[in-house]
Amino acid sequence: MMGQFMTDPFYVYRPVLDLLGKSEGTAKGRGYNETLAYGAYTGGHRNLVTMTLADIDELQRAMLVHPANRLNSSALGLYQIVRKTRVEIEQKLRLRPTDLFDEAMQDRMACYLLGKRGIDQWLAKTMSDVEILNSLAKEWASLPTSKGIGHYNGQRASVSVSEVLDALAQVRQRRGATSSQLRPVEQAKPAPAPKPSPPPANQNTAPTKKGGWWAAIQALFGGRSK
Repeated sequence: MMGQFMTDPFYVYRPVLDLLGKSEGTAKGRGYNETLAYGAYTGGHRNLVTMTLADIDELQRAMLVHPANRLNSSALGLYQIVRKTRVEIEQKLRLRPTDLFDEAMQDRMACYLLGKRGIDQWLAKTMSDVEILNSLAKEWASLPTSKGIGHYNGQRASVSVSEVLDALAQVRQRRGATSSQLRPVEQAKPAPAPKPSPPPANQNTAPTKKGGWWAAIQALFGGRSK
């Protein structure tokens, strides 16, 4: 276990990260290189992991003005992070436009969002299971609330409550085994001893449209606008 922790800076949170790849529908596609609707608004497949954050910004701007993009979303990468959220993370973590949007960066951004939504408070047992489920469902529409439905579309989520709780339980187990080595999740990054990030600002997320194929597509790709 400690060997895995040393080689994967996100090892402790990997069970939830892996679950997000499943719930967002990207793990069955191109993973870290996946874009909204499997390349429908990016002129086909793109190798995101070789692109800089500046390149990603340009791509997401183009996605938002694509005439066929009725979802009004710029979600991309394994965790389907939209432009508004990515810009916020870049500012909070003081990232550079020349930094790559590679696997480690995408993991780091997802971990920042886990921290923002309270996973460390849950690990410290100052947040209940119900609270963490509902909080995570506000960040990723593919995850269920404590009632088993998406927070925004009111439809059945892509994964079950038990799957999320199981992944969280694995995180807690790994956290206990590596607690002396671990930093708070929002500070996780590949480089050793990073500077702590400023507290994240609140993020407002607009509700999505309901019903039929629209809800299914939005649940699959995160359902977050812009």
